[in-house]
Amino acid sequence: MCFEPAPSFTQDKSNFFKTSRECLLSNVDVNSDLEKQWSYFPYYVNKCAPQNRLMVQGFSNTDELKYHVLPTNDVSACAVYLCEDCNTVCRTWGADPVNETNADIFPEVGKFYNIAVGAENGTFRSYVLEDIYRYQEVKYVDIATFLRNYVKRPVIDQLMIDIEHAEYPMLPFLLMDGQLARDKILICQMNIEVHRPNPEQLKQFFDFFQQLMKEKQWTLMSASSIIGHLRLFMINHGSEECHKRYIGALYQRDDLDVTDPKT
Repeated sequence: MCFEPAPSFTQDKSNFFKTSRECLLSNVDVNSDLEKQWSYFPYYVNKCAPQNRLMVQGFSNTDELKYHVLPTNDVSACAVYLCEDCNTVCRTWGADPVNETNADIFPEVGKFYNIAVGAENGTFRSYVLEDIYRYQEVKYVDIATFLRNYVKRPVIDQLMIDIEHAEYPMLPFLLMDGQLARDKILICQMNIEVHRPNPEQLKQFFDFFQQLMKEKQWTLMSASSIIGHLRLFMINHGSEECHKRYIGALYQRDDLDVTDPKT
């Protein structure tokens, strides 16, 4: 699947990231019923997203699409896939507490780690399916530790997250003052599944959304809903490095006030 550019693709130099942000802020009301805002969130994102201004490519796995903006030139890309019960083939570093299948398929395309990734470091007792359901002790590390000590790349071109509600405490890591930025780790694009929240998680999500809008670094490019979960794709247009790799001179940059964590 691919969102094709509009005929005016090369002529329109307006700041579509700024327009998208203003559109979202005018539609999403974080001071109203958050359950309702959650339900309408995919509609608002897709209504406001500048999908006709970037070549967003969809790549399918067994049950969904993952999105990626292809590079503007030759880029040696680095992808990281964090999940629970992964069953995917991609060029990636993968982390999953479920070892079965992943240990077989990941070596063909990259490196697999049989650990859970979230917002903390330690171990936990998990009920996992490997032939049969059983309890096992699972090592987990926070996302900054994983990227810093296991992946060891300063620029991550694509980060894919599907970790069964553990994404909520991880969200602050992705902000400009988060641990990833402090560790000088740059994320350019991200697919994340945000699972159906409880009331506390609902507030966490919209607090994260508000801060994302305030920072003007990330733009939400696509959203969908599946049994109450949100699947989001976003691109980091505020980083000079990510901008060079994936956006180029498509618009007049009048609001690039974000610096790369590596600078």
